[in-house]
Amino acid sequence: MLDKEQQLVASMRGIAIDSINEAKGGHLGMAIGAANITYALLGKEMIFSQQDPKWMNKDRFILSAGHGSMSYYSIMHFLGLLSIEDMKSHKKLHSKTPGHPEIEMFEHVDASTGPLGQGIAMGVGMAIGQKYLQEKYNKDNYEIFNHKVFVLHGDGCLQEGVSLEAIQLAGTLNLKDLILIHDYNGIQIDSETKDVNNIDFLSYFQSNNFNVFDVERDKPKLIIDAIQKAKNSDKPSYIRVHTTIAKYAPNEGTPKGHNGVLNSEQTVEFKTKLGLKNTIPFEYSKNVYAYGKELLDQKEFEYNKWLKMFNQYKKNFPNEYNELVKLQNNEHVKYNFSDVIFEETNKATRNYFVPIMKKIEEQYPFILGGSADLAGATKIKFSKEIKDGGQYIKYGIREFAMVAINNGIMLATNMKTISSTFLVFADYEKAGLRLGSLMSLPGIHVFTHDSYGVGGDGPSHQPFDQLPMLRAMHNMKVIRPCDESEVRLAFEYALNQRNVQTSIIGCRQNIKSFNKIEHFTPAYVIQGDNKFDISLLATGSEVSLAVETANELREKYNISAQVVSVLLLQDLVKNNKLANELGLNKKPMFAIEASSDSMWYQLSKFNKIDAHLAEGFGYSTSGEEVFRVKGFTKENISKKVVDFLNENN
Repeated sequence: MLDKEQQLVASMRGIAIDSINEAKGGHLGMAIGAANITYALLGKEMIFSQQDPKWMNKDRFILSAGHGSMSYYSIMHFLGLLSIEDMKSHKKLHSKTPGHPEIEMFEHVDASTGPLGQGIAMGVGMAIGQKYLQEKYNKDNYEIFNHKVFVLHGDGCLQEGVSLEAIQLAGTLNLKDLILIHDYNGIQIDSETKDVNNIDFLSYFQSNNFNVFDVERDKPKLIIDAIQKAKNSDKPSYIRVHTTIAKYAPNEGTPKGHNGVLNSEQTVEFKTKLGLKNTIPFEYSKNVYAYGKELLDQKEFEYNKWLKMFNQYKKNFPNEYNELVKLQNNEHVKYNFSDVIFEETNKATRNYFVPIMKKIEEQYPFILGGSADLAGATKIKFSKEIKDGGQYIKYGIREFAMVAINNGIMLATNMKTISSTFLVFADYEKAGLRLGSLMSLPGIHVFTHDSYGVGGDGPSHQPFDQLPMLRAMHNMKVIRPCDESEVRLAFEYALNQRNVQTSIIGCRQNIKSFNKIEHFTPAYVIQGDNKFDISLLATGSEVSLAVETANELREKYNISAQVVSVLLLQDLVKNNKLANELGLNKKPMFAIEASSDSMWYQLSKFNKIDAHLAEGFGYSTSGEEVFRVKGFTKENISKKVVDFLNENN
């Protein structure tokens, strides 16, 4: 006879198989192997609320091993938060139970996961966000923020570099509210884990300033005991739970147990092994649902207790209360930098970030960020570090983790984040940027040293193929300003986005200031009048070159060229009205950019276009010399423009 706890875990395993069978495929191995963990954690230890799924002080849960989603959905079903129809709709269009958890599909999901390892980094970000809000809003007798961040991960997550990057930072910052739980089954898709990894993770985590707990038997009581000890830890915690993949299924304990389905005979045999009397799919005892309700009621009791305390906080600290309510409701703040004074002109665009960051620190406390050990170069930093209650995060040389950490901060707090590094290292960030886009997070990503102008550091540091990658990403806007006025508007644009990421691209070398724009637009005429023979379009540092080229065309070839500064190419190519206002439909166009982005040719729907773009890796010499060798001179481009016009007369 099963007790109520055993019956619930057995039912979780049973309905996980039912749902995977109904979907005709799924990751059954973790779904049934980690059931005791998800019961102990989500059923017993975590506090969250059906009344307010986005409660600011709820315990956070990230399933970093997102393929094990059915281990999560099954406990949430028996708690009464997912219906039987939801369980039958696993992997179906627009269901609450997709193959990997998605924040937009089910309101209790705290992070979309799937790419292994990123969940750990997002958990670190959530713990950083919590630490900042604790410092700012907790008062004596009013612990507004005391929740924990739980990350359930597998062996694979710890083989991804992003997790190791984040773990190092978590230990350094002593994020005591972070608890990692390792579904330690020793099996992965191609082999046993020991064939590809021999790290002693207990020692590894200890060396990274974590408290460690080894649960050698997969029993709820032992798991709960470890979680409770971790909750009281003065350090981040790592709990290793020894489990068996695909427990009780035909391929138990083998790589073949990672995914698949069971036929009807195997399903009946599986449920019989579990001790379930009823083996009909999706039919489970009312007693199990009653116990699930008991568990949820206890969570609601804790939520209501907190709510009572928060209402008292409102009376004693009305300003702080109002700030927190606005933050939780994600009420829009209008960011404005019109009063920022730039004391110098004709500088590298990255230099103009300094007064912008100063203004942010003075006026906008809900923005955190920093750089991947390049603050002196990217100019993105605050004066006070996060460990001291400030907004500045020193991520170390961890570009991928930096972005994933920021995703976690935004998910858990609704605060904004700014990351920065050299543009060439956007490649390291790609997977984190993509997941941020998938979750519609409004992160700001600053990339400097954006072209051949980097110079002597050579081709490894001279980007030319990164802008196409960033512009191709859904929910990612890319702005490459040419002077301080455009920088000001770029930051205003980026920070006022609510569900779109923005990359702001800055140059290393000094360039001319024009200051011809007051309000943001994807593109505008920076030089020229209504009578022109061709439009020269450019971004960033090449705007100056376009102006020089226009002057050369007028003086040497008697050709009138208007120059269009393009802040946001992705929007210009879709904006017929703006293109016509700029006269792009009237005369041919010529684009100039030190990138290899073929998006420029999408403008051909308005008129004929040619371009001088970056081609191939650069050289270790001065930036000016590389630009010359690559043909980025007014003389070369003027000749190309003349040839283009002659060919199209």
